[in-house]
Amino acid sequence: MSTRLSGRFLTIDIPFETDLRPGPAGRLLQVVDYDAARDLWYLPVDLNDAAILAQRGMQPAENDPRTHQQVVYAVAMSVIERFERFGGRRFRWRGDDKLRLVPHAFEGRNAYFDKDRRAVLFGYFRADLRDPGANLPGQMIFTCLSVDVIAHEVTHAIVHRMRRYFSEPTHPDVLAWHEAIADLVALFNHFGFPEVVSDAVEKSEGTLEQGSALLDLASEFGESTGRGAALRSAIGSPRTPDAFLKAVEPHDRGACFVAAVFDAFIDTYKAQIADLRRIASAGTGILPPGALPPDLVKRVTATAAMNADRFMEMVVRAFEYLPVVDVTFGDVVRAIVTSDRELYPDDVAHLRAILVEAFRRRGIYPPGVTSLADESLVWSKPPLDLNLRGGINAVDLAPLILEATLDLDTGSTVYFADDPATTPSSGEDAPGRAVPEHLSSQPDSRRLRKLIHNWGVEHAYELGLDKAAGKIEIVSARVVYLRASDGQPRPIVSIQFAQRRDDLKDQRTDEAGSQIPRSQRAAVRAGTTVIARVDGRVEFLVTKPLPLSDRAKLDDLSRDLKECALAFDRAGTERLGSIRDWMGDVEDMDALSAWTVEPATLRLSFARLHAGQDGA
Repeated sequence: MSTRLSGRFLTIDIPFETDLRPGPAGRLLQVVDYDAARDLWYLPVDLNDAAILAQRGMQPAENDPRTHQQVVYAVAMSVIERFERFGGRRFRWRGDDKLRLVPHAFEGRNAYFDKDRRAVLFGYFRADLRDPGANLPGQMIFTCLSVDVIAHEVTHAIVHRMRRYFSEPTHPDVLAWHEAIADLVALFNHFGFPEVVSDAVEKSEGTLEQGSALLDLASEFGESTGRGAALRSAIGSPRTPDAFLKAVEPHDRGACFVAAVFDAFIDTYKAQIADLRRIASAGTGILPPGALPPDLVKRVTATAAMNADRFMEMVVRAFEYLPVVDVTFGDVVRAIVTSDRELYPDDVAHLRAILVEAFRRRGIYPPGVTSLADESLVWSKPPLDLNLRGGINAVDLAPLILEATLDLDTGSTVYFADDPATTPSSGEDAPGRAVPEHLSSQPDSRRLRKLIHNWGVEHAYELGLDKAAGKIEIVSARVVYLRASDGQPRPIVSIQFAQRRDDLKDQRTDEAGSQIPRSQRAAVRAGTTVIARVDGRVEFLVTKPLPLSDRAKLDDLSRDLKECALAFDRAGTERLGSIRDWMGDVEDMDALSAWTVEPATLRLSFARLHAGQDGA
């Protein structure tokens, strides 16, 4: 619809894959175009065909499924590229997996990420007969042609790869954060299209607040369903905590977080262009009637895009500082402040302060902090000194650092330490992939994982875990290079540990008196993110503890270590109580709870959440 009205198409520049196969199917993505409703396979597009390359891709057309395939592939690759750029590492799915994109998966007003199928499924539907927006009544609408919907759903898949336990809701903010980051990526993605930004600048006289195409999410999709408006908007709601305090549904709760980020974005953007407005208005700040000068539009557009990238960078790189499980918006605020303060200690533009204030106004802040100053919001240092290179199970980080460094070269092939499924033994070949020389001569990644795991077990009580409560899992271990204020990369070591506590799970029985199977009980996990320097010194611990299974095990520990473990035990007891209270509230609100023993939280999925929102 937007192309029909404007006559323009969006162009996306993405990395060229020389071995891209028809589909398209590349290193990270595979488009599978099967229409289940019609039992049809559509002819796959070959983007490396000479005729298509010559015209820089096919011109999008609603009646040509090959262009639908092109659109979902291009937008998905651009989203992944932004995560790589801001996250400081090359992105991979687990093992040799690819994310499958199904442009015509079903007939219905929905699109969603299915973590079990490792696929994003896009629906299609007919526009509302009474209020179809700028479409014909009953016109076929394809969600796979919405840049916003694609970006939103692919972000869900990326977040699941980076923090897979964020799909286990143990707090009202867990799924809400999933929705918030997906909306943020989709909205900030608009600023990657200069023609869209400049159009909004011209229409709003530089303020952007009236550029609905820029700050609204999935406008055409929302209008076609009969709601008469975009699916969601980043602006327009009051800057008060009322909406957040009342919000229960994940999209509504996440929208409050998104609104706060865009409050800060708009405020800083206006401050950044204030001098340009004064120049253009002879010092008054009030622009004269008429169209803005082209040079002013160009400068303001560049400023908006740069500011959008800065805020997006702040959010994406904070992922390394987030907890492994049970994330809250307060945790996100602290992660953003901690990571940004490490890289931008002076905060010359006062972005952190403006962002934190925007969160406060909407009622979003971490509990238990003494103030909203940087010093109070940054994650705490470890209660006891920790070093990855120290202790009985000292970890040699050199192979991990070398691996991450070589991985910055897009021409090299390396194995991530958090991909045990495809990490070969030293000197062995994985199917279709060569083993880099440095991994043949250095301890291989499996051995490195074992060293890190043993270090985690040795220091379990210092990490907020329980050495006596069962297996401690190493979720991932990696080195990332985050860009600092001077433009130089800063390496950090990020390690995630988790521990599933079956002794704390729901012990209900079914009608026959048998205990509910493990797979039908909501998991309760402890988790710790370890942030260290490349010399091994642990800088920050982001802990989500649980009560100790046996306090008697602490009797033989040193006084300091025992006090540390007991402090985590008290925090874990409080956390477990909060989890159980929230899960009880969800059960009370769930209409099916009386008919099944399966917890309501296990029935929460992206498909069901998005179905309730008529889409993303």
